[in-house]
Amino acid sequence: MYLHLPFCARRCAYCDFCTLQLDETSLKKYHAALKSEIELFSDGAAVDTLYFGGGSPSLYPLDLLQELLDTLRSRFRFELREATLEANPWELTFERLERWKKLGVNRLSVGLQSSDGEILKTVNRPVPPDLFERLEMAVDLFDNVNFDFILGLPGENRKNVENNLKLIERLKPAHISYYMFDSDHETDLMASVKNDIIELPDKDTLEKLHDFIVLSLKELGLTRYEISSWSKGRMSLHNLKYWKSGDYKGFGVSAGSHEGTTRSVNCDSLDQYIDSIVAGKRPLAYIRENTPLEELFETLFMGLRLIDGLTLSAEIFPADLLERSVERIASVLGEFLVVNGYRLSLNDYGLDMSRLVFERLVGIMEEMESLLPSRATVEKQKNT
Repeated sequence: MYLHLPFCARRCAYCDFCTLQLDETSLKKYHAALKSEIELFSDGAAVDTLYFGGGSPSLYPLDLLQELLDTLRSRFRFELREATLEANPWELTFERLERWKKLGVNRLSVGLQSSDGEILKTVNRPVPPDLFERLEMAVDLFDNVNFDFILGLPGENRKNVENNLKLIERLKPAHISYYMFDSDHETDLMASVKNDIIELPDKDTLEKLHDFIVLSLKELGLTRYEISSWSKGRMSLHNLKYWKSGDYKGFGVSAGSHEGTTRSVNCDSLDQYIDSIVAGKRPLAYIRENTPLEELFETLFMGLRLIDGLTLSAEIFPADLLERSVERIASVLGEFLVVNGYRLSLNDYGLDMSRLVFERLVGIMEEMESLLPSRATVEKQKNT
C-alpha cells in the first residue's frame, strides 16, 4: 500500500513529482479527504508493505500520521513486514525518529541527493549544518535506513561523489538508492539549463562517475539488486512489489494502483481530488484494464530493472504471445540481454544501456500492438 503525502516546505529545482506547498488549511482539507478515500474505497485486503511517499512525509504532523494508520488498520488486515517513511534530513530529530518508530515505521528512506552543500543550494535544497549527526542518529535508531542520491546535478564531480561514498562508508546504511538525474522532465532546473543559466555535467563524465559508484558500492559490501538500488541484505520489499508487477493499492493525489491487470492513477489536482471524494467518487485521472500484451510489456519494463531479471509465466500470459514477444525482443535486443527460455535479464552492457533498452522495448510493443485489433474493435466484437 502506498500513501501520497504531497506537502513540502519548498520545491526542489529538479523535482517533477506531485507536491504542494505546506500550509495549515490545505493540510487539514487533504488529510480529511485522504481518510475518506481510505474509508470509501477499502476492501479489507491484507497489507504486508506500507510506504509513505511524497512530497515530504516527514513534515506530516505526527498526530495526523497516527490517525491515518488507525484508519488503515480499521479497514485493512495489517500483516506488515515493512513500513517505510520518506524523510528529509531537516526532520531527523530525536523526537520525530522515536515517534515514527512507535507508530510502526521500521524503515526510513532519507532524501540526501548529495552531501555537497553547494550542489544542494543550487537546486533549492538546503542542507542542515549538522547533517552527519542527524543521519547518525537515524541509523542508530533504525536498523533499516536507505539513503537516496542523485548523480548528475549541477556541479557534480569526482570529489563530490567520493564524499558521498565516504558518508556511506562511515554511516553504513542498510540500503542505497543512487539514481541518474532524469533531464527529460519539465522542471525548474531544466528551464535554467535550457536558458543557459545552469550547466549539467557532460555525458562522458557521468558514465565514468557511474562506473566508479558501482565499483565502490560493491567494495563497501553493498549488493546491487536493481538498476539504481544496492543493499546489505535489506532489499526494499515495497519496491520489489512494483518491480515484480505485484498488486498494490495507492491512496492520495497522483497515487497509482495495480490490481490484477487493472491499473489506475489518481488525479494530481488537490481541488479535483477533494471534490471527487466529497461526491463519493474515486478521484481518478484514469483507470484501464491492460490487454495481455500491455501487461506483458509492463511486466518486462519493471522486471528487467532487477539484476536477476524475470521469468515470464506461461500460466499468466498466452503461450503464442510469449513466444512471439520473446522471439522479437531477443532479435532486437539480443546484445543487451541474457535469454533462457522465458527468463530474461540485462547483461552488464544492458545495465549500462538500460535507458536505450527500455526505449526500444516501447517500440517493440507498439509494433506488435499495431498488428492486433484495436481496443475499440475488440469492445465492438464483444458487444456484438
